[in-house]
Amino acid sequence: MGEPSTFRPMFTACAGLFSCGIVMAFVGAILPELQESLRFGLEKAGVLQSILYVGQVPTLLLVGPVIDRFGKKPVLVAGWALFALALLGMTYAPGYRPLAAMVFLLGVGGSCLDGGASTLIPDVCPEKPFSALNVGNLFFSLGAVFFPLLALITRKLGLAPVLMVLAASMAILAVRALLEAFPTSASAEAAEFDWHQVQRLVVHPAVIVLAAVLFFYVALEVSTAGWTRIHLEQSFGATARASSAVLTLFWATQSLGRLGASRLVRELRGPALVLLSTMGAVLGTLLFALAPNAWAAAAGVVVCGLSYAPIFPTSVATASTQFPRLFGTVFGILTAAGFIGAMILPAAIGYAARATTIRRGLGLLVAAAVLMLFAQAIYIRHERQG
Repeated sequence: MGEPSTFRPMFTACAGLFSCGIVMAFVGAILPELQESLRFGLEKAGVLQSILYVGQVPTLLLVGPVIDRFGKKPVLVAGWALFALALLGMTYAPGYRPLAAMVFLLGVGGSCLDGGASTLIPDVCPEKPFSALNVGNLFFSLGAVFFPLLALITRKLGLAPVLMVLAASMAILAVRALLEAFPTSASAEAAEFDWHQVQRLVVHPAVIVLAAVLFFYVALEVSTAGWTRIHLEQSFGATARASSAVLTLFWATQSLGRLGASRLVRELRGPALVLLSTMGAVLGTLLFALAPNAWAAAAGVVVCGLSYAPIFPTSVATASTQFPRLFGTVFGILTAAGFIGAMILPAAIGYAARATTIRRGLGLLVAAAVLMLFAQAIYIRHERQG
């Protein structure tokens, strides 16, 4: 990864995932402030988290074949351009509906950047995709750490200057990607792109089960991040500073987990590592949802961060080795499944929390973690039988 010929495309891929991390953590990081300033309740708080992913599902299903047919550049440029536009629009959003529209655009841009960056990494490091994708997704986690930390540091300045600087940064990265030369491996396969093969992929058993794993995983990651601050503040009376620090800790421990996973996958098979991680996710969500105090809930967040870390990049790397020629399309299918989960679970928790309590609403987190564990066990069994 450190060779001169691979440094620029690897930098681009990591910058794309870092940008995704910033934006994906954005809503959860400032959700209590948005609730206070625009005066909306728990239902709309959950819906706003889900809106981020509504546009991502159809976009990812389109982006995958576009990557396989035309390469990564147009997708990456579009992603950064949409980020710049949406962040600038959020700076001046006067109410909930305009804010929701900009959040929708952020989601569309995120699907472009996530797809382009994640499929670029195996092109750059084809000899070690498991390790490389965990390292690449480490930058997603670092980006997710960056925004809550930035929000803490710049609380006195207000949100608008931060959003404007971020929008300008995204625009600069879009121009840089437009001028960059990318590896040719993807375009070399473009001539062989076959829609009939794409149709067969949709019903391939391995794709279906991996999609189920990522359906629950992305739902868990988004919901844990989105409800951490509200749970700590409304259930335990934590301060905004303390809850923001715990949210930052979630992304920071995920970063450490992915760094460790990039080493572990050299000794442990990827699917086995994912299975162990799903077991940790069950434990972490139980501790978070059933915690008797804020300290125990924070410990649950840490366990979740460490356990969630390897699941997405290692599952994606598994798909890249199993379906190398149409990896862009497979990535789109898998990630779209994940974002469907992200659309459903945060909003479901919000409605359940309103009808009962936040603690009972978070019981849905535990249920999703258990189902993810079962899905990964099914994948390993299918892999052994195959």
